Amino acid sequence: MMEHTPAFGDRLVLGTAGLAGLWGPVDPGESLRTLLMAFEAGILHVDTAPAYAHAESLVGRALKAWTGPRPFVSTKAGKKRSDSPDIAILDYSPEGIRSSVEESLRALGLDVIDLLFLHDPVAMTPDQYEPAIAEMMRLKERGLVRSLGMGGQYAPDFESHAVSGTFTHFMGFNRYNAIRQEANEHVYPTLRGSGVQIWQASPLYMGLLGNKYEDYMARRPEWIPDADFNSAASLHERCIREGMDMTGLALNFVYRSPAIDRMVLGASRPEELSKTLLWLSDERLAEAAEGMLSEIFRP
Repeated sequence: MMEHTPAFGDRLVLGTAGLAGLWGPVDPGESLRTLLMAFEAGILHVDTAPAYAHAESLVGRALKAWTGPRPFVSTKAGKKRSDSPDIAILDYSPEGIRSSVEESLRALGLDVIDLLFLHDPVAMTPDQYEPAIAEMMRLKERGLVRSLGMGGQYAPDFESHAVSGTFTHFMGFNRYNAIRQEANEHVYPTLRGSGVQIWQASPLYMGLLGNKYEDYMARRPEWIPDADFNSAASLHERCIREGMDMTGLALNFVYRSPAIDRMVLGASRPEELSKTLLWLSDERLAEAAEGMLSEIFRP
């Protein structure tokens, strides 16, 4: 059996898109309290991005207010500030990458960024790959960035860069969760074989396995395949039948999976974070998730 006591500092990352109001209105004071609460709980990894509205400034405020050990901070480059998840302002030019990092350092109040992700490389054109990566490497050589990662899916012709050793981290989303594991069929094993750490964002499938279940089932967004709706419905029915919380089970599935190194949480209020940590400490949910994982990761 896997250890039931969560080592929050080792496996969890607090994401900041929701905290900054990208998915809906938030109270700035609550967002700041959520960050500080995470630090108090031992979650000393925080992920942000220029594209997440004012998230970097929010993280900067939290870092300034925090008196404990300095958290590990990752941010991204390639997408500029946006106040809407439906609007992407792209700039993968070397100048854009460089100015993005300089602005991030100012907003965060840091001298160095622990991890810089190339944001959504799938949105890039092949001619943009090498200039952008070369600039990221220069920023690392200058001591402004400690390590490099890929933040989001990438096209097949990017794979040679993904496994070249330049990138040490990959953050995936939507293709690995309690009802969908396609990323672990090729992408994750390939990256792991090249020494890349796997971070899994959106463990709740953008809310399908969480607080948007009823809404999504009613209007069925086109970006979710029908098979996933059916799988979500089956999981929901099982959880009702067995008296378990589907959101808690889905979080435990990703958190305890041997396929990933870090899970990125999207809690945007103190009570959401508190509930998440209770779910991850729940032995019954842990055992149910381990049972599901044992079926997938059979020797």
